[in-house]
Amino acid sequence: MQVFSIDSLRLLLRFALDGLAGQRGRSLLTMLGMAIGTASVVAVISIGLVGRDYVVGLIEGIGTNLVVAYAKDEIANPEWVTFDDYEVIRQRVPQASAIAPVFAGTELIAIGKKRKSVRVLGAPPQFTQVRNLVNVSGRFFTERDEETGAKVCLISKELAKELYGTTSVKGKTLRIFDLKFPIVGVYREAVESAAAVDQSETAGLTAIIPFSTFRNLSDVHWLYTLYLQARDRESVPSVVASVREILAERHRSIEGFTILSLDQYLVLVDKVSDGITAGLLAIAGVSLLVGGIGIMNIMLVTVSERTRDIGIRLALGAGRQDILLQFLMEAAILSLIGGLLGLLIGAVLPWYAGRLYAFDVPISLASVAVAFGVSLGVGMFFGFYPAQKAANMNLVDALSYE
Repeated sequence: MQVFSIDSLRLLLRFALDGLAGQRGRSLLTMLGMAIGTASVVAVISIGLVGRDYVVGLIEGIGTNLVVAYAKDEIANPEWVTFDDYEVIRQRVPQASAIAPVFAGTELIAIGKKRKSVRVLGAPPQFTQVRNLVNVSGRFFTERDEETGAKVCLISKELAKELYGTTSVKGKTLRIFDLKFPIVGVYREAVESAAAVDQSETAGLTAIIPFSTFRNLSDVHWLYTLYLQARDRESVPSVVASVREILAERHRSIEGFTILSLDQYLVLVDKVSDGITAGLLAIAGVSLLVGGIGIMNIMLVTVSERTRDIGIRLALGAGRQDILLQFLMEAAILSLIGGLLGLLIGAVLPWYAGRLYAFDVPISLASVAVAFGVSLGVGMFFGFYPAQKAANMNLVDALSYE
């Protein structure tokens, strides 16, 4: 096996660079093909990460490490989560850092010349933390409001704009249970979307009063929903299991309840995101494949055009491994420069789009390394056959080539 010295490698590299310089137009087009393929891989992964982060943000905007328990009211003779269930769960589930039971009802409230149905929730101060609500103006409930059964309320940003055309509601009141409730604050959800307005109990036309106040003024004896916030993500499964066990003990059938965590949706998001990204990567991989075929084509043309030169070098004592290595170097240079250019394009374009539209575009370092490695590997793979063809030329045929 021939061992190459540093000087011989430098000489071969110079031959390779000279060979590419003699075909600048074709070399540049080949590099561009590799650049497009590499940039496609990086950009596709960035797009996948942006989509995943957006959906995860929507889910986590509802609340972090959240567990939800409620009755399935669509079944015959449904059972409900009661206040006593809440007390038992509060005592027996220490993994939950915060628990927020919620009552729910509706009130017809005059908005302009019409009376519209407004959702009224009864919730403790922890509810704003558990549900990740954002204070727009005023304040949230305090523990004292809860302890004294204060007749105060929070309203959603949507309700504030419907009622007053503004989120500044200082000194305003809202009639609930035929009583005037001073509005102490306006809130919004952490993540606002059209889907949230339809699905979330706190979005849309909604007012929230202290849990104890709702309980004192209404005849509702069961909870609309029970929210629990686990101490950390690792505690979520144990919180779900504990709540399920307690409700199963205290009711005829656990089948009448829904107990879920947002983690299961995050796992689903990961699976869907990975599947979409894999599909997009397969499409982007075609660009790299085309770039590799481009390298093979230009190298085959180069070998054909330089057949006589190869024969002369062989006649002057160059080894066949020298020829093989020189042409492999040319293929590597094409894929290396094309890959680096592709990485630059694939990273800069998403970054610029993020700056332009004011959102973060994550760039995966792993995807950059993989894209570059694959582009270099594709170039070497498709460059090997032409290099081998050049190295295996018959000396006499090469010298007599016209």
